[in-house]
Amino acid sequence: NRGIVLYDTMWGSTQSMAKVIAEGILQGGGKVQLMPMGGSHRSDVATELLHAGALVAGSPTLNNNMFPTMADVLTYLKGLRRKNLIGAAFGSYGWGGEAIKQVREFLEGVDIEVIGEMRAKYVPDDSDLEDCFQLGVTIGKRLAENTR
Repeated sequence: NRGIVLYDTMWGSTQSMAKVIAEGILQGGGKVQLMPMGGSHRSDVATELLHAGALVAGSPTLNNNMFPTMADVLTYLKGLRRKNLIGAAFGSYGWGGEAIKQVREFLEGVDIEVIGEMRAKYVPDDSDLEDCFQLGVTIGKRLAENTR
């Protein structure tokens, strides 16, 4: 089982969080597939999700909402109804961080067990990135346990 780290980015902050979460997943013993929304078609994400054990989704907040391409792919994934998935929500924001809440609500709404959430205001600092790494480690350990 591997984790899919799905992310959108506006100024690079959510992307840097995604990369560190992916490093943590590897360190925790899991496998990972980084999927930036700028270069991943929603049907490719759905195909990857069919063989995944975790969906970790990140979005910056834009106009009090998640990024439009993230909303698009999550809407597309809604019909898959995968069972026994773990997940996490993450992202960067400037004001309220609504995107992270919306991603988490999506994950919970499709019965994904949310095991973490990470948010960073503006650009993630070293402490934020360490928290991202630890979230990844937690996910990686769960993925590794599920493959035994």
